[in-house]
Amino acid sequence: MLSYSYAFFFRIGQLIISLLFLFTLLEWFILFRVAAFLDGRREVFGRLSLGDDQYVKYVIYNHSNIELLTEIVDELPYQLQERNMQVLKFLKPQSKQKFDLKIRPTVRGLYMFGHLHIYFSTRWLQLLQRRVSIDRREEVKVIPSIIQMKRYELEVFSHTALLSGIRRVRTIGEDDEFEHIRAFQQGDNIRSMNWKATSRKHVPMVNQFQNTRSQIVYCIVDKGRSMKMPFAGLSLLDHAINASLVISNIVLKKYDRIGLITFSDKIGQIVGAENTPQQLGLIAQQLYNQSTGYKESNYELLFYTLRQRIRRRSIMLFFTNFEHLYDLERNLEFFRALNRRHLLVIIFFINTELSETSEMQTESISDIYLKTTAKKTLIEKELILNTLKVNGIQSILTRPEDLSIEVISKYLEIKAKRMR
Repeated sequence: MLSYSYAFFFRIGQLIISLLFLFTLLEWFILFRVAAFLDGRREVFGRLSLGDDQYVKYVIYNHSNIELLTEIVDELPYQLQERNMQVLKFLKPQSKQKFDLKIRPTVRGLYMFGHLHIYFSTRWLQLLQRRVSIDRREEVKVIPSIIQMKRYELEVFSHTALLSGIRRVRTIGEDDEFEHIRAFQQGDNIRSMNWKATSRKHVPMVNQFQNTRSQIVYCIVDKGRSMKMPFAGLSLLDHAINASLVISNIVLKKYDRIGLITFSDKIGQIVGAENTPQQLGLIAQQLYNQSTGYKESNYELLFYTLRQRIRRRSIMLFFTNFEHLYDLERNLEFFRALNRRHLLVIIFFINTELSETSEMQTESISDIYLKTTAKKTLIEKELILNTLKVNGIQSILTRPEDLSIEVISKYLEIKAKRMR
């Protein structure tokens, strides 16, 4: 408006618009030339662990002689549900920038990473922005947690087990499986003397025993609808799958034999118990392919299948879930029969959300109803635990996030007490 009264303001406006046009044209020319000098790459492992925090590494290169402001956008797999992946970085001339993105996969399967997009402009003008799309498409598998498997292996076979909550039980009795004959040492049990070897060597010799090896252990995983509930981003089935892989590795390291059985309304995969170098990989592959269904699990079919397929007495780690005492009572006769043939350990879950609800502060009548219902359900879980105990069945009631620790502790307890 001032240009109507003062002509020189009109000239100033024209000059500003002209300069703006020239700077825009200059930046367009620079961005057009610089695009060929930008590059980037993504570094991600070919196999990601289910339910663990992991990092995707990015490296962005600026091979030009101009300082740039960049915005990096990656086409992440839809399973990650990451919709705001935008990272701003200043790139100096002839330099590179590194940064990490934390991800937590919560679904098993194939994850497809797409193009890597770099939006850039000159640092000082920032009038225009250009995009460079770099083809970095790749597929990554999300498998049962290898990270947890390695971590618990390290803790069990080191002196840090108690720090993570794994309970060690004092070994009861003597080792009972012969290993070799060795020279007598002070403190050895005189009952282990090998008198024949002593007479031949003319030196006191004793039999060296070790804990029983080659016990048969099976992980039985229920895939029915009761295992579909999500906790901490993972379904109960996924928690059971991670724990099955962890305990399978521990069992193999203890020189026992491990197998796997999955079922729902039908029998799924059956992997015979073995202790071979390929066994852990075979179990991991079978666990990778499992999914929950919406049908009721058939415990009767499972019992008759186990009676027919597994003749030798074994340790059965049974991952399932019961929300009501009635669910257990319907199938209790099958559990009792199975417990007579094998050492059965039933593992089921505390509803952690109900635990939090039972501790909440009430402010209305509806809150009181909600809190009372939550407490009633938790009490019913304890009744299920007591019912199993009364019937002589080993059981574990655990929070989903503590599942691996509880299962390892139970297995070590069974080994230490020489339970059969």
